[in-house]
Amino acid sequence: MTPVSSVSTLSRRVPVSVRMAALALLAGLAYGAAMTGPAAAASNDWRAGCDYKAAPQGYGDSIRYNNCMHQSDCQRMANAAGTTMYSAGCFGVAPDAPAAPITQRPSR
Repeated sequence: MTPVSSVSTLSRRVPVSVRMAALALLAGLAYGAAMTGPAAAASNDWRAGCDYKAAPQGYGDSIRYNNCMHQSDCQRMANAAGTTMYSAGCFGVAPDAPAAPITQRPSR
């Protein structure tokens, strides 16, 4: 078996400083390629994930379905109250539209 050291000559060897510079350049390019722009924000509308046509039969889907029904109930209560709900298991559920101000009838 021929050892590598006898085949390779030291005169053709790349200096350590050049190898380190090449390694640093390669690492910098890899880091730059890995950097991507910020991801688009996901919508915070809960209805997008709760598009059930019928009650699901699987256990995991049943849990998600129950959570969607609870969120729907919370949304209805928040809309009826006109304020953000912090009761009945509804934490921070805002109404869809702000409540209309209560006006008095004009006196005659």
